Amino acid sequence: MESQKTESQRDKLNRLFTEYGLLKEDVHKHQHYTIIRRTGIEKIAAAVGIRITYEICAAQADYAAVKAIAKKPVGAKFTAIETFGSACKDTSQNKYYLEMAEKRAMSRAVLKLSELSAAGAYGEDEADDFDRRRNPDVEQPQASEPRPTPPAAPQPEASAPASVPPAAPATPAPSSEEEPLDKVIVIDVLKSADTLAELQAAWVGEAKGRHLDPDVFAAKEDRKRHLQSNQTLA
Repeated sequence: MESQKTESQRDKLNRLFTEYGLLKEDVHKHQHYTIIRRTGIEKIAAAVGIRITYEICAAQADYAAVKAIAKKPVGAKFTAIETFGSACKDTSQNKYYLEMAEKRAMSRAVLKLSELSAAGAYGEDEADDFDRRRNPDVEQPQASEPRPTPPAAPQPEASAPASVPPAAPATPAPSSEEEPLDKVIVIDVLKSADTLAELQAAWVGEAKGRHLDPDVFAAKEDRKRHLQSNQTLA
């Protein structure tokens, strides 16, 4: 008597995927498991005709548990099962524990009634390990929130620099085609004044053509001799 060939788990999954109209985006291929995403769970429930009611078993700040009572039509009758889903801080990164518990109970009920659970399929809400946000081989959103730039550390106030008088620019010796000699001498004498008295003496003596200050007159004579000496050497 020839033995009947047993359907492999992979063949069964492929057959059920086709039967329930699952697409590629409804299934996530985990490294070790076949994961049905939320869209796939909804499609399976609609294709099989599964109806689910829920009972809250626990709803605390750090823990929640939900019982799912699911049934599907089989001919003129129904096949029903009961299963549970729970969530807490150790099993869920999502802090909405009651909602996570409901999703897990629904996934388990749908997969059990559709025979996908027996074929090795799991819902993506079963555990955080199946969450697409924590699996590197699942498409991740490209956009990300920019990290805020930390405020710059306050800089110490710089002390005011000591007042330093600017150095007077050197005046080049003028040629015969440049400014008149007397004008250059007057400007040089005015620049060389260090005090208000010297400035007044230089202005009164040189600018008016009168040599009331002996020091100013001596400076003028020294300047003339220096310029004449340069012209002779040239």
